[in-house]
Amino acid sequence: MPTIHVVSHTHWDREWYHSAERFRQRLVALVDALLESSRTESGSFLLDGQTVVLDDVLTVRPEQRVAIAALLQRGSIEAGPWFVLADALIPSGESLVRNLLAGRRTLAQLGATAPPVLYCPDSFGHPAALPTLAQGFGCDVIVAWRGFGSSRAPQASVLWWVAPSGERAILHHLSRSGYELGANLPSADAAVRERWASIASELMPRAGAGPVLLLNGADHHARQSDLAPAIAALTRAAAPIAVKPSSLKVFARELMDVATRDGSALPTIRGELRDSYGFTWTLQGTFASRAGQKRRAALAACALVRDVEPWVALAAVADPAGAARREALLRAAWHSLLLCHPHDTLCGCSTDDVARAMDARLAATEAQAAGLRQGAIHDLIGYRADDARERKADWTPVTLVRNPAPRARGGVALLRVSEHVAHVRVGPPDEGTAAGHASASGSSKSVDGPVDSAVEAAGLAVVAMSRGTAVPLKHRRPILALAGASVTQILSQRLEHERTESARHYPDDDLVCVSEVAAWIEAVPAYGVLALVPSARRRTSRIPGRVVVRGRVLSNGHLSVAVHEDGRVSVDVTGGDRTADSRTVDDLISWESLHDGGDLYTASLGATKLVPRFLGARVSARGPIRGTIDLRWSLPHGGERVLATTSLSLDADATFLRVTVRGENRAHDHRLRLGLATGVGGASVHADAMFGAIERKGLAVTPVEAAIERPVPTAPLHRYVTLASRVSGATVFSDGLAEYEALGDGRVCVTLLRAVGELSRSDLPERPGHAGWPTATPGAQSEGRFSADMAIAWHGPRDAATVAGIEQLADDVLVPLRGETLRSALHIPAVMDGIALAGTGLAFGAAKPSDDGEWMVLRCLNLTDDTQHGSWTLPWPVREVRASRLDETPGAPLEWNGSTIPFDAASRAVVTILVRGNS
Repeated sequence: MPTIHVVSHTHWDREWYHSAERFRQRLVALVDALLESSRTESGSFLLDGQTVVLDDVLTVRPEQRVAIAALLQRGSIEAGPWFVLADALIPSGESLVRNLLAGRRTLAQLGATAPPVLYCPDSFGHPAALPTLAQGFGCDVIVAWRGFGSSRAPQASVLWWVAPSGERAILHHLSRSGYELGANLPSADAAVRERWASIASELMPRAGAGPVLLLNGADHHARQSDLAPAIAALTRAAAPIAVKPSSLKVFARELMDVATRDGSALPTIRGELRDSYGFTWTLQGTFASRAGQKRRAALAACALVRDVEPWVALAAVADPAGAARREALLRAAWHSLLLCHPHDTLCGCSTDDVARAMDARLAATEAQAAGLRQGAIHDLIGYRADDARERKADWTPVTLVRNPAPRARGGVALLRVSEHVAHVRVGPPDEGTAAGHASASGSSKSVDGPVDSAVEAAGLAVVAMSRGTAVPLKHRRPILALAGASVTQILSQRLEHERTESARHYPDDDLVCVSEVAAWIEAVPAYGVLALVPSARRRTSRIPGRVVVRGRVLSNGHLSVAVHEDGRVSVDVTGGDRTADSRTVDDLISWESLHDGGDLYTASLGATKLVPRFLGARVSARGPIRGTIDLRWSLPHGGERVLATTSLSLDADATFLRVTVRGENRAHDHRLRLGLATGVGGASVHADAMFGAIERKGLAVTPVEAAIERPVPTAPLHRYVTLASRVSGATVFSDGLAEYEALGDGRVCVTLLRAVGELSRSDLPERPGHAGWPTATPGAQSEGRFSADMAIAWHGPRDAATVAGIEQLADDVLVPLRGETLRSALHIPAVMDGIALAGTGLAFGAAKPSDDGEWMVLRCLNLTDDTQHGSWTLPWPVREVRASRLDETPGAPLEWNGSTIPFDAASRAVVTILVRGNS
């Protein structure tokens, strides 16, 4: 017979219908009560797997640190392994890894460890690779609820869940009532018998021999005051089935004992869990709620993983003295972002106060990421700000081009080139004051006349004086030629103020002309830096696949894009080694605005609301490096309107077309999508997800299931989605919008925004009943500006070579070569080599300092179904290499050759390696 393990808990959504600060007031009272009751009660209490609540309490009650640590150490309180109970389908795999590392770090500071359970009791679905994540952190058991349990699944509560990599974990699936089934247990015998009958009807039909989890608690609930007599009464009512008070750790240990003994008899499942229709709400409609925030969060995570951590890791080896400081600041940046990842926060199904707090955290993450990247690269090239401020006469402007990819790349680089126009004085002009001395060192305040004269002398329009004001095309001036760039093309120019800062000086403020430039670069090393310097001569080297613009047609030898008078866009694909067979795609772009009467959990779509009207097109970039045509649209309805511009950009030698959307939403209660036609019919759909792409198929539910909740045809979008037939394929890339739908006609529709005004409604035919607390959310109408950066590429059918090519295209689209001018450099840095990854179908995962500061962590993913041989190459000699789990636990020693580390990656494996080296 099974044994019922009663685990007392609170499901603590950090923020939801209240802000985090308001909920913290209740949390502190709850923990105070736990500390008081621990003197007389011996049972365990689970803080719902979120260690952030420990930080929240100790922020205002630091005097309780010793007492809380003692309860954690003896198991009277359990927490972890997560830092926050994140949504599992929207964040990247690396973000979830950082989440678990942060949770472990919080517990370690209190001398405690988490139960060996990946505890996910309320996430809105789960990725296929979750068992890989669980095993990577020593968790043999996953506890989950939503996303599983429909009539299409094995009817069991204990199963093996196998990831695409072949790693597996035990899934313990909660009952229909989830983590609330055992809340407020009665202690009177008559009442408990009735309650046991209800509990047993949910637990027993799917239970096998062994432990069964009964969670005693609910949202923001304190420990039940009469828990001991209530469990005693339940024990009497459930006899002969055993009931005992327990902990998550004890439950997991007994569950694994049974699985080890009887594992072959357990059902096995594979794939992502997004189908609990008819069992409990799956809530797959949240991927587009507050869509702009999701995009911003994805961009911030991409910046940290791809364009901050690797530079910080390289700088740690080059400058060990500053490593601890940089790594602490990196953890702080992740802390700001991870506080955006709780599922109610990131999914957008919270109040407007919560959304505003998320905006502030995202801004903090972006600022920290930019500073960390700049500081690490300056350390790597030997730039010292204090020296530079004291030697202004020796400044040598350089534009530092960085390659945030693990392979050497050339081609189109996007540069921010700044050139001095005028010095700006800040502070009183009296040279005898402290501010005056600051002025003498270059920090004094403003004078319009001289600055205007300098602007005119620079060949710019005085009307462009205001900070950030764009310089009209007719008033632009050519930038200085850059040695090292074959050809440069100005995309835009504006005047800005730029400060040169250091630790021992007031900032030096200058008015500068900032040119956004597309440049053709021959090659930049993998995770390397190339310095471009002003040159007196302009190079006119030939570039492959230069962009030609004729009228409203862009072409580069691979693609030809034509905009017709009515706004219709057609694309001719030229067959070749790097593109698909020749084909023509008509009606590339389509708009869709449907009335949406839903809430932040579920869309309730009706008839067309806004109808697009084409307002015209203009060429804004004429090649030879980038050609761009801007299409202007108006989507009106009565007094409501969406104004939008879709910019089609084709780069030299590129096999993909960029599609950029900039718009303003002035309409309520609608869903707005942009459709991209692939021209691929009869296609399978493969979507990027945690630790590699997965195939997604349509879902057919029974009428009974649909009456409880209708399935949505949309799905979560990470970096790309591929449509592939037996003869051709196409991939749509997105920089962070989180929802797509692949239509039968070969279009991929990406949701730009869902404008709704209620947290939860009870009258939706798609989901009768409230999924959250009814609250007005006018901010979720998404009024104001919105944006998206996408791209589309055409290629052959999906095979190992195509998969590898798509991954490289994703890098070229989402993390291109970029550069900024450092005007205060004192020398021209040599070309800097970085971190290189080689191997067919191997994708970059991470390059970061280890959490303990002792190693560099290198991680890659094998995207193919075959074992692949790969290697990492570093810019300095290696002195120690070890295999590792995802949690950075050192494993067996590995061999290396100088600065190169060879390895084998099994099918769909995630390979983590720890390295020590000398610069």
